[in-house]
Order: sequence, then structure tokens, then C-alpha cells
Amino acid sequence: MDDSFKRPNKLTGKPFEAGFEDEDGRVFFKYLNKHGNDGYYLEEWKKDMGAYLIKKQKED
Repeated sequence: MDDSFKRPNKLTGKPFEAGFEDEDGRVFFKYLNKHGNDGYYLEEWKKDMGAYLIKKQKED
């Protein structure tokens, strides 16, 4: 995936990394290989770290 189409993290200025937890407790899972209306890749977020870990375990 082309990093220029990954929405940057406001805190780091770099693309989000799996496991990043935002101020609302949501956890970034991955970028999807599909563009949204804003030109960036769509993103998959989990509601909390527990949900993230369950999904991660299923994909491994």
C-alpha cells in the first residue's frame, strides 16, 4: 500500500500503526485497500483493546 494514501496520525504525522489507541479508547487495526471520499484508504478500528486482541488472534 502506498503510504501517501494513508491518513496520518495527528500526534506523529506518520501513518497509523496497528495497536495505536486514540483518546476515545478505540484501537487502530489496519488500513483497507479501498479509498474513501477523502482520498485516503479506509481504516478498520476496534472499539477497545480487548476487541483488537481478539481480531488480531483470529487473523494470525
